[in-house]
Amino acid sequence: MKSTRTTWRRVFAIGMVMFGLTATHLTGIDWMSGVGANSVGRHDSGNTLLAQSPHGITPMNSANSQVYQLPPVDSSVRQVVVTAMAVDPRGEFLAVAGDDHIIRILNAQTMQIAHVLGDGVNRSDSGEQRPGHFDWIRTLAFDASGSRLCSAGNDGLLLIWDRRRDFGLMQKIDSAPALACVRFSPSGKQIAAVGFDSQVFLIGSASSQMPKLTCDCVDLRCCRYRDDGSTLAVGGRSGAVHFFNPTTGELQHEQGIHESRIRDFTFMPNSNVLVSVAEDGTVVRYDSEQRQMLAKRRITSGRLFAVVAIDSQTFAAAGSDDEIHLVKLVDEDFGMNVVSTFSGHVGSVATLAMVNGTLVSGGFDATIRRWSLPELSSGPNKIALKKTGVSGVD
Repeated sequence: MKSTRTTWRRVFAIGMVMFGLTATHLTGIDWMSGVGANSVGRHDSGNTLLAQSPHGITPMNSANSQVYQLPPVDSSVRQVVVTAMAVDPRGEFLAVAGDDHIIRILNAQTMQIAHVLGDGVNRSDSGEQRPGHFDWIRTLAFDASGSRLCSAGNDGLLLIWDRRRDFGLMQKIDSAPALACVRFSPSGKQIAAVGFDSQVFLIGSASSQMPKLTCDCVDLRCCRYRDDGSTLAVGGRSGAVHFFNPTTGELQHEQGIHESRIRDFTFMPNSNVLVSVAEDGTVVRYDSEQRQMLAKRRITSGRLFAVVAIDSQTFAAAGSDDEIHLVKLVDEDFGMNVVSTFSGHVGSVATLAMVNGTLVSGGFDATIRRWSLPELSSGPNKIALKKTGVSGVD
C-alpha cells in the first residue's frame, strides 16, 4: 500500500482517505521547543551504554532496574532523550520516541530494536529519505488491536504507521498545530488530539457532523478515553479536567482538580476513576461518573509529568524529582498511599509504561529503565522505599 501525504485542511474537508475518517478543522500554531540531550540544558545520565549499531541495545543492571540507552542513528547525536512511549496491546512491541526525532520499535521481551522509523535530526530539507518526524516527538499511541501506531509532536505532523507492513507509513497529515497528546478510542474508530491550543481535535467517522470541541484554557497536554468509550477527558494549563461525549461532542462537565498544569492522567482499568498528575506535585483520584473528588495528595515537591496504571488498585507517577512513586488506592476512605519509590534516573522522568507486567520508564537522562515491581499486596517495598519529604493530604 502506498503511503499518502495530506494537509490538515484537506483531511478535514475530504476525510482521512486511508481509514474513511473525517475530522474537524485545525488551525496552525507554534509549540515551544523542548530541552533535551541534543540542546542546551540537558541532563546527562553518566552511564556509558552505547551500542555499536542501531539495532543493538546493551542492558546495564542497577540496584532496582535494568538500564538501557538508545543508540543514536545520527553521528551528530551523542545521547537520545526519551520523550514518549507506547505499549503494543499484543505485548510484542514497545514504541519509543526520542528527541532525535526517531521512533524505535523495540521487542518488548529483549528490548532489541526491531524497526527504526525516520532519519533523525539531520534529515534533508530538500527531500525525505524515509517518512518520519523532523522535530521533537511528544506522543505515541497504539490502537486497541495493535495494528496502528500514531505519533505526533512539535513539527505539526500526525503520522499513522501500519504494523501489518513492518510499520510502514499509512497516513500523513501535515500543516497541523504542534500536538502534545494523541489517543485512539477503545473501538479504534476515532482519534483525539490536543496541543498548544484550546481546541480538542477529533478524527473519526462521525466527526464531520460534530461541533468544535474547546476548553476554557490553552496549552492542553493530555487526553484519554474511558475504557467504555463513553467519555473523553482532556486536561492542560488551567488544572481543570474537561469531560466530553466523544460521539456528540457535548461537554459533559468540567472540574478543577489541580492548582497548576495537568501533565498526564489515566483511567484505572475498567473504572470511572481518573488519576491525574500535575506540575503542582499532586496526584488526584476523581470519580468521573459521580463527579466527585475522592482524594488529592502531594507526593513530591517537584513537578509530575507521567502516570500509568499498574493494576486496578495501583499506579505509578513520576516527574522532575527523578523518582517513580508507586501509589495504592485505599478503598476504606478513598485515599491514596505511596507504597514505594524507585530511584535511579538522574534526570526528569518523562514517560511511563506497563509492558507485560513490568514497569518501564524513560526520561531526560537518556535512559530507559525496566523495574522489578514489589509484591504490592504485601505492603511497602522496604528496599526501594524512600521518603519524599512531602506528606499529607490536601
